Amino acid sequence: MVRERLLLLALPVALSLGLSACIQPVHAPSLGATGGGSRIAPLLQQVRVADVEGYLGYVLKSELDFLLTGGGQPVTNGRYLLSVKTQQSKASSIIDASTGRAQIATLQIEAVYVLTDQQDGGKIKASGKTFGSASFDRSQLRFATLRAEHDAQQKVAKSLAERLRIIVISALAREGSIGPRTVPELSPPDPDAPAAEPGNEN
Repeated sequence: MVRERLLLLALPVALSLGLSACIQPVHAPSLGATGGGSRIAPLLQQVRVADVEGYLGYVLKSELDFLLTGGGQPVTNGRYLLSVKTQQSKASSIIDASTGRAQIATLQIEAVYVLTDQQDGGKIKASGKTFGSASFDRSQLRFATLRAEHDAQQKVAKSLAERLRIIVISALAREGSIGPRTVPELSPPDPDAPAAEPGNEN
């Protein structure tokens, strides 16, 4: 009987120890997929993120700095330079029939990125476009609408930062330079165009 009680008491402890080995912080770098995590991590810390315009750009840069350095101090003169330009548009998705006002809007973000190697004559390591979108409620109170839009910008910025981190890891995992690439331009704003989905990157 005593032995059975001891086993019952020990079981939760064993389970907690086993699970603790599987838990990873949300922002912790996960580089195993590249097959060269120990080599890539120091390179990520050599990526300087250029300033990005606007509130969304500020959040995006802050998130990228955190993800690329693992929470460390961003470099001011790193080997690689990641430049990002964003463009946002809003499309109304639900209209109040009685007032004609939009109740819900969708924030659509297009981001053009270019990663260059400053020690190799500014050679482009990766470039392309990526996208993000988030919906938010539009209130008759202007402040409430602005607050909701800011929250949507934060959500999209964090999503874009995660995607750009993966793109940077993939580019740095490739040995040597991949040759010159063209840098795409931002598309003209078009609120009637459907939001591009993540994965439509080029």
